[in-house]
Formats: sequence, C-alpha cells, structure tokens
Amino acid sequence: MQLTPVTAVGLLVALVGFAVLDRTRRAVNTIESPAAGAGPRSVDLREHAWKWAVPAMLLLVVAAEGNSLSSIGWRIASPSALLGQVLVGFGVLTGSHVLTAPLWARVGDGGESLAAGIGSFTSLSTPERLFVAVTAGATEETAFHGYALERLLSLTGSVPLAGGLSAAAFVVGHAGDTWDRDAIARIAQPALVMTLLYLWFRSLPALIAIHALNDSLALLLADRFDDRAGDADSPGASPDDSVSGDDEPGDAAGASSLTWLRGE
Repeated sequence: MQLTPVTAVGLLVALVGFAVLDRTRRAVNTIESPAAGAGPRSVDLREHAWKWAVPAMLLLVVAAEGNSLSSIGWRIASPSALLGQVLVGFGVLTGSHVLTAPLWARVGDGGESLAAGIGSFTSLSTPERLFVAVTAGATEETAFHGYALERLLSLTGSVPLAGGLSAAAFVVGHAGDTWDRDAIARIAQPALVMTLLYLWFRSLPALIAIHALNDSLALLLADRFDDRAGDADSPGASPDDSVSGDDEPGDAAGASSLTWLRGE
C-alpha cells in the first residue's frame, strides 16, 4: 500500500483527532467562560457526543480511498464467532485488570486519580453513562485500531510498529480534563491489551463491543468513587486526608471503593 494524501489525512484524524477536538473544546469553553477550566474533573456530555465527528470523518476518508469497511476491520465471520470473540476478549481484559491491580496499587498514586476520574461520571444518569461507554467503544476503536492500526500495518508491514503507534495514540488521546497523568499511566495497560486483542481477532465490531462493555461496567460503578472526584477537585486535598482515623462515613466509603479498585 502506498501512502496517499488522502490516507495521510486519515492517519492524522485517527491518531490526533480526539486530542485536537479536546483542545479546541477547552479553548472555546475558556473563551465563553473563563471559570470553566476550574473543575478538572467536570464531565460535559457534549464532549463525548462530539467524538463521533472523528469516525464520521474517517468514513469519508475510506470512501475517498475507494476502500470498503472491511479495510478498517469491519469483519464478522459469523454471529457465534463474534459472540465468542467478545466473551473471550472481555474476559481477557477484565482478567488483566484483576491480575495487575495489586501491582498498580504500589505505583504512582495507588489508583486515587483513576478513581477520581471514574467518580466524575456520577453526575450523569445511567442512560448517559451507557451513551458515553458506547461512544468510547465505537469512536476510539474505529480510529485507533480500525483505521490507524490497519493502515499503518499495510504501509509498514510491521506489527510491532503499527501496534505500538496505535496504542500510544490511544493513551495520549485520553489526556484531558477527566484523566490526569497517573490515570493515563494506568490506561496504558488496557490500551495495550485492546491492541493485542485487535491483532488477534482483526474484527472491529468485536473490539467495539469489548471496549463498550468494559467502560459500561466501570461507569455503572462510578458512584463508588464519587467522593474521590470531590477530593480531587478540592484545593489542598491530599490522599491522606481521606483515610485518617477520624473520617466521616463518606470518607470510609471512599477508602473502601479505592481498595476495591486496587483489587485488595
């Protein structure tokens, strides 16, 4: 496969499209309301709705290339095969979370920032949380694995290079208001696992379903981490403040939820 201007544009959209959208959104919000940036853990449902612009642009790119949807991984061998891939993939992803939780508990902030990021979604209703989860699965998998990985693989012929670049773009693409540096470090793990699963299945529908299921589970449990989001937004708050012996019931629940996240 030769790199054409159209494909080059597609790769740019797939690899940095979400980052550009996030920075544009924050710039516009700052202009409209300078105080909007004061809450680093705030969740605006519109920012997730706008993510659909990236796969929409990529579909136009695929059409301009003269390629079919199968060229970006839209492959389903059979309904039973798809179901099997989703079940196996979700089991592998969930298992990796459980197995590595004790290790991550000793790295960085021990899960505080990730818990705060998840807790920030408590302001959304259950349907809204499911919308965010499905949106993440459909838009991110289409961009980072369906388009970017497939095109990079065709252009370079190198699985490590194509997989590494798409996984790195996946991680960087999550940097923003909701996830800070420590949370991003932990997101690198599922990014790698999802990349390996895509290389195994080479089925975009399967990866979309696995990603959406994983995010749905986390967001539906967001209420367990609500207090962590509040702590992260409070000036001068420190992790030790929420685990002292004189904590109120809400702080005790926060410590319990963090223990659950760590897999202890």
